[in-house]
Amino acid sequence: MCNIRAKVCNADAVLFPVSDRKDKVVITLSGSEGGLEHAEKLARYLQSSNIPAFALGYFGTKHSVRYLSRVRLEIVDEAIKWLKAQGYEKIGIEGVSKGAEYAAAAAIQFPELSMVILKTPSWFYSEGMTARKKPSGTSCWSCQGQELPFTPYKTRHFPIVREILRHGEFNILEFNTGKAINPDSVIPIEKIRAPILLFSTKADTVWPSAESGQKIAERLEEHDFPYPYQHICFEHMSHMMLENCGAAIRWFIKSEKQFPVECAKERNIMGKECVRWIEQMWK
Repeated sequence: MCNIRAKVCNADAVLFPVSDRKDKVVITLSGSEGGLEHAEKLARYLQSSNIPAFALGYFGTKHSVRYLSRVRLEIVDEAIKWLKAQGYEKIGIEGVSKGAEYAAAAAIQFPELSMVILKTPSWFYSEGMTARKKPSGTSCWSCQGQELPFTPYKTRHFPIVREILRHGEFNILEFNTGKAINPDSVIPIEKIRAPILLFSTKADTVWPSAESGQKIAERLEEHDFPYPYQHICFEHMSHMMLENCGAAIRWFIKSEKQFPVECAKERNIMGKECVRWIEQMWK
C-alpha cells in the first residue's frame, strides 16, 4: 500500500498502512532534531513488521511550530481523531528521546492511547529550546494553553563543539546531569492508563537514560501501576534508538564504533521486543 501524507492540527504526518489491517496503529515520534525523518524510520520498521504506523512531525516541519517550545499536546489528540476517522481501532504511541517525553505527556492526557513505548526517556519535563539549541525559558510542552512544569537547564549556553572536541564524540551529558529537578516537573507516569515498555542504555551520551528508565520503573512500582510494564536497558547502543539507524552514527559515537556488532544485536533485540510488546498487549 502507498504511504499517505497528512496535515494534522498544524503538524505534518505520514501514515504507513498495512493492507487490510486496521485493528491497531502506532503513532511514532522523533527526538529533539524534529522533523519527520526519524519518525518515519520508526514507522517504516513497524510497517515492515506488519504493524500500521503514523509518523507525526510535532515540530520542525512545514506546518508545525519551528522550535521545541510550548509544543501542544493537542496535536496528538488530533492525530488520534484522524486515525479513528480512517477506521483504526487501537492506537498506541512510540517516542524516542524528546519524543519519548512528549509521548509520555500525551499518554497521560489522552487515555485513547492504549499502548506506550518510550525509548531513552527522561523522568522529568525539561526546558524547551529555540534557535541554535538555546534554552527557551519555557516548557517544551503545553496543554490547553498552559505550559507543563519544567526543570530549566543549568546553563544558558551550550558549547556543543567544545564538548565534542573534549570527548572525541557527540557527548552532551554535562548539560543534562546535575540539574536541580523541579519536583513539579517529574512526570506522573503512573497516570498513564496503558502498558508501558521502556528502553534505555548505559552508553547514553545525551542524558543518563539508564538512570531515568530505572526511576520511571521504580515510580510505577511505588504506585502499584495496574498495567504491564517493562524496562530493558542495553550496554552498548547509543541514545539514537532507531532500529534502522545507519552506519554514519559510528563516526560520532564511540560505543557505536567500538561495538558495531553488539549495537546491531541490541537494535535487533529492541525491534523484536517492540513488535512482541505491541502484538502481546493488543491481543
